Amino acid sequence: MPLSKTARTALVALIPLAVVGCAVAILSIPPDARLGTMVRFVMFHGASTWVNMATFTLAGLAGLGYIVGVRGLLPWGQALRWFSLPLWTVNTVLGILSMQLIWGGILWKEPRLLMTFGLLAGSVVIVAIQLIADSPKVPAVLDALLAGGLWYLVLALPNLFHPDSPVFSSENSAYIVGFLGMVASIAVVAFATVTLIARRARRVKPDAE
Repeated sequence: MPLSKTARTALVALIPLAVVGCAVAILSIPPDARLGTMVRFVMFHGASTWVNMATFTLAGLAGLGYIVGVRGLLPWGQALRWFSLPLWTVNTVLGILSMQLIWGGILWKEPRLLMTFGLLAGSVVIVAIQLIADSPKVPAVLDALLAGGLWYLVLALPNLFHPDSPVFSSENSAYIVGFLGMVASIAVVAFATVTLIARRARRVKPDAE
């Protein structure tokens, strides 16, 4: 069933509130000895990527659920797909800029940058297939494969140029709290946006086999 007017208004209001919360979290991060205040930009990229990986994962799980017969997951998978692609596009750009800031150049053959481009290309293909395919099961299957591929690459590819979990290994409470604040704020934006899209989608005919 579609959202009530009150619920829709509340979700819409959550988005700017979360954006303000994210801005507060960003400004709370102290300058780094080497990067200065630009460390905030790099950490925002990391927080946004965390949320984006979660939305890809949820899209894959929704795709799996729909494939095995849970029809109500279709609009959620589609909404997560529509949210994940533009956010990953933004994160790809942020990742390139972060690389330039940290290392003074763009390492085009760096494994995780190549993974980023691969996931971006895969997401574009899935959205294109959604627009032209008669069956929603096709993009649902691809969502599941993309999510599985994402986690395989994250776990298999080496971190050649930066340590694992640099924020938490820093043991700097200001960095950790600020980073988690950004993650939470971006997650709220993701939740509100995806819910608005998914519940709107339920007004339309859910699926065609």
